[in-house]
Amino acid sequence: MADGTIVVCDALRAVGESLAAYLARDGLAVAAVAGAAEELLDAVAVHQPALVVLDVAVARGYPGRLVAALARTGDVRVLMLGPASAAEDAVEALRDGVHGWVPHIASGAELLAAVHAVQCGEFHMPPELVAGALRSTIDGDQASARPGEPGTDADPRIAALGDRERTVLACLVRGMDRRGIASRLQISENTVKTHIGRILAKLGAHSMLEAAAIARAAGLIDPLR
Repeated sequence: MADGTIVVCDALRAVGESLAAYLARDGLAVAAVAGAAEELLDAVAVHQPALVVLDVAVARGYPGRLVAALARTGDVRVLMLGPASAAEDAVEALRDGVHGWVPHIASGAELLAAVHAVQCGEFHMPPELVAGALRSTIDGDQASARPGEPGTDADPRIAALGDRERTVLACLVRGMDRRGIASRLQISENTVKTHIGRILAKLGAHSMLEAAAIARAAGLIDPLR
């Protein structure tokens, strides 16, 4: 992986080139611009970038799960660009380990902030999109749930969590974002971020959505209800 390098992919190449130029003006190293999924996969294989800025329209047009395919090409983080209302796309992207999402109406400054955050290992997602994706997954879990499924004690990963970590995880299951959890538990957002990092590590999960799905399958109940 080439530290700090970026590959930009947009269905409209002119838009992608404009994004690349904008990032370059901020001192960011853009290795390539792609206009389609296969071209993107080739660019990632050649340049091994640290980050891919990916138009959700390209991901939709790929006959498979593009974020997962990118993950197989190397250790690359993915920042999606697209409407914040695209909950179905967000569900798939979060399951595949996307690291961030920037709404198509975001300003240039917001895009730069997201790029820097994801490059630093942070998770950057609009709260409303996280909440929608989590609720969509939870609704699906509830619709397919069967009586007699094992509880949290049957899953050693859940059993390994501390009380506060279980509470934070239960909040994630309910579709709450980091700010909402901080407000509810009367702790700082940085503390919530720390808890979430530990939860993901203990569960072996790659995203908040995956962690919430594990908790739902284990029957985790919100202790604050």
